[in-house]
Amino acid sequence: MPDTWATVADVKTYAKATVDEDELLSAQAVIDTYAGRLPMDADRIGARDKYWLKLAVAYQAAWQPDQPDQFERQDITSTGGGQSTQGTETWLTLAPHAAQALRRVSWIGSGSLHVRAPAETVDRRRDVYGDDGDDPGTWRTI
Repeated sequence: MPDTWATVADVKTYAKATVDEDELLSAQAVIDTYAGRLPMDADRIGARDKYWLKLAVAYQAAWQPDQPDQFERQDITSTGGGQSTQGTETWLTLAPHAAQALRRVSWIGSGSLHVRAPAETVDRRRDVYGDDGDDPGTWRTI
């Protein structure tokens, strides 16, 4: 069970940056908040997702030291002076390459996860046209 998705050596290998353990742990915490998974759950996560999480932590750890006010920023969508700035939800707190890696994690990037409705069973879907005994292709007034 790893404490982090990446190591200090991974940061050097993938992001070509030198960080210490404290910087790595800080980056790990940021990625954990976005990913919604912890390294203690590694045995329930596939190898591809682990790879993308490792890259996300490595890129975040390399980027974060140059962001001294990262934990003090506020999300903004525009500035004064007639100029407008649009950014993503994460652009002030997440490294660009870390964001790309996180989009490839299966539960974040696909957006196609099917969540069953309370009335839905494993064997069959609830009839949305009428009662279960009626013809499912026929609309009827309520």
